[in-house]
Amino acid sequence: MKQYVFDLPDQATITGDKAYNDYGYEDLLEDAGLHLQPLRKKNSKRPHEPALTYLMSSARHAVETTGSLIERLLPKHIHSVTAAGFEFKTAFFILACSLNFLF
Repeated sequence: MKQYVFDLPDQATITGDKAYNDYGYEDLLEDAGLHLQPLRKKNSKRPHEPALTYLMSSARHAVETTGSLIERLLPKHIHSVTAAGFEFKTAFFILACSLNFLF
């Protein structure tokens, strides 16, 4: 599993999709003062309340819809020779998409 460094406040809640159903990792984070609340699979041993599941699914749907709308506007391939060139082009494609939404 890839490790990420986050500067989160104590008692922060982290959400995730169904791929993050690792009860041991949840317990480890809980001991560290963080709350991991991923979407649960139907056969989960620790199911969430139905209202919480609905709210998490609704928020996830909004994020995925926004991502797919942005993805439609971006080109299929970005040709660049260096990492800096790729970052430059990607930043300006995203800026152009943002301006497209304003107008």
